[in-house]
Amino acid sequence: MVSPLRVLVGIDFSPESRAAVQAARDLVERTSGELTLAHVRPVSDIRAAVVEERGDLLRRPPGGLARAIAAHYRECLGKMTRRRKNESYRLLRGDPASGLCREAARGFDLLFLGTRGRGRATAFLLGSTVQEVLHRSPIPIVVVPASRGS
Repeated sequence: MVSPLRVLVGIDFSPESRAAVQAARDLVERTSGELTLAHVRPVSDIRAAVVEERGDLLRRPPGGLARAIAAHYRECLGKMTRRRKNESYRLLRGDPASGLCREAARGFDLLFLGTRGRGRATAFLLGSTVQEVLHRSPIPIVVVPASRGS
């Protein structure tokens, strides 16, 4: 018996990553596979709050920021995950490309990524997560292009 296709989708909550989630869902539904959404958040809770534009969380008492930012990410991931037994999510910490490649090596068959999640200028200045993952991934990658007009 063939085991179900295990698909990992790297998400940053952008419209482009949402398109990657939808493309992966379509494949998983046709193949009776399993889908895991993965977001790699910054190691620093302060940086995570800034990246997520949640300055309100920075006014929390000591220790409160870590709990609040973790709850924020769980809520965001929970909203993107369908309540099905074949769909789950993972919240990782660190560099996005490294984190996704590490997670991909844990038994997944395909990795889906959306393009232009943070914009052209950021990709030019800081490097593209998609470009780095393309070079380092231990599994095949499906890159879902940005829709026209986004």
